[in-house]
Amino acid sequence: MPKARAYGADATLKACREASYGVAPLTGYQSLDFKSTDLSSAQPLGDDPLLGRGRNAQDPYRGLITDEGQLDIPLDLRGTGFWLTGLFGDPVTAPRSAGGSIVFAVNPTAGDTITLNGTVWTFVSGTAGAQETQIQGTVTQTVDQLVSDLNASADPEIAKCTYSRPTSTQTLVIGFDTAGPSGNGFTIAASAASVSSPTLIGGGYSHVWKSGADDIPSYTIEVGHPKLTTPVFFRHLGTVMESLNFEMGQEGPANARLQLVAQGEERFSATVDASPTAYALRRFSQGRGFIRRGGTALAGVTGGSLTFSNNLERVRVIREDGKIEAADPTFASAEGSMSVRFDGATLVAEAANGDPVGLEYGFTFPEGYALRFELPRVFLPKPKYAVSGPGGVEASFDWRAAFDDVEGTMLRVHLLNDITSYA
Repeated sequence: MPKARAYGADATLKACREASYGVAPLTGYQSLDFKSTDLSSAQPLGDDPLLGRGRNAQDPYRGLITDEGQLDIPLDLRGTGFWLTGLFGDPVTAPRSAGGSIVFAVNPTAGDTITLNGTVWTFVSGTAGAQETQIQGTVTQTVDQLVSDLNASADPEIAKCTYSRPTSTQTLVIGFDTAGPSGNGFTIAASAASVSSPTLIGGGYSHVWKSGADDIPSYTIEVGHPKLTTPVFFRHLGTVMESLNFEMGQEGPANARLQLVAQGEERFSATVDASPTAYALRRFSQGRGFIRRGGTALAGVTGGSLTFSNNLERVRVIREDGKIEAADPTFASAEGSMSVRFDGATLVAEAANGDPVGLEYGFTFPEGYALRFELPRVFLPKPKYAVSGPGGVEASFDWRAAFDDVEGTMLRVHLLNDITSYA
C-alpha cells in the first residue's frame, strides 16, 4: 500500500558507472546496501541590495549549485569492491586456488588416517594397497611417500588437488587444481596430525587496487522512495568518490563512510532501472578485524581508524546551469590513528626516530576471504599519553602514509572474494 510519508526503511540506492561524465546510463544498475546518506543538491540564496528602495529586503539571487554528501555503507564481502573501484579505479583481478595443509609432528603409525573430501587414506606398515601409504623410516620420508601416492591416485576426489612437501618440513601441502572459490568446500581431516582448517581456504578472485590513479570513474547514483503515494527518485549524475573512512573496534559489524561529489541532481517519478542486479550481502565483523605491522599482528591495539582521500577539485566554469564542470582528483592522502595499551616498547622506537613502518588494516572470514588495506610506509608522531587512574594506560598514534618507491604506491587494497570482476 502506498505511503503518505517517506521512511528510510523503504529507501533504495542504485548506482551505475558512467561512460561519459554526467551522462546517466540507461541500464546496468547495481542495487547497493547502505546505512544512511545525505547526498543532495543545494543552491543557496544570496543578497546584493540596491540603494534607494527603502529598508525592506529585496529579492535574493540564487547561488551556485553544490551536490555533495556522505554515504554510510557496510564493509561487506562483495559490495565493498564496487565502492573501491569508484575510489581507486579498476583493480587488477586474478583467480586464486584454495589451499591447506596437514602437519605431521611424528611419524604416523599403522591405522592412522587422513580424510580428503570424504576419501579415507590409511597409513600401513606393510605393502600399501589402494588409498594407502606405507610408513617409511622417518616422518619426512613418509610424507614424501604420501605425496607420491596421492599425486598418482585415480580417486576422483583425491585427483582434484596437487600435493607437495616444502623443504625441511613435515607438512603435506594441498593445492586445489581449479582456481576460484569452488575449492573452499574441499574438506580435510587427520586422525593423528594437525590440519590447517577443516576445509581448504583462500580460493576465489583476488582484486587489488592502488592509490594514485590519474583517472577515477564517475557514477550515476539514484536514491529512491518507491513506496510513496507519489514515488520520488533523486538521480545524482557525475558522482565521484572523494574519500573513504572507517573505524576499527572490538565488536559489531564493520562500516565505512564515503564522501561523494556529484555534478547535479535530477528528480524523477520512476526509477532509472526496475531490474537492477544486487550483491548477496555478507558483512565483515570487527571481531575478525586486525591491525598488523610488518605482517605481524600488533599487540595491545584497542582501536584505530583509516581515511583515504582523493582530495577532489571542484572545477567551476561559467555555465548557465550553475553546476560544476568536473570533479578531478588531486593529490591522494591516507592517514589514520591507532590506540594501543602503552608498554614502553610497541611503536615507541619508530615514533621517536622517525623511521616509517608498514601497516595493514583489515578483516577476514574463516574460508580465507579477506579485505586488507596495506600501507608500506607510515610515519608515526611521538605519542602523547596520560595516566588518568589506576587502570591501563593508552597511547594514541595519529599516523600519515607516504608513497613507497619499491611498491609503487602509497596504499594498496586487497579484496579476496567470489566476484569475478569489478571492471
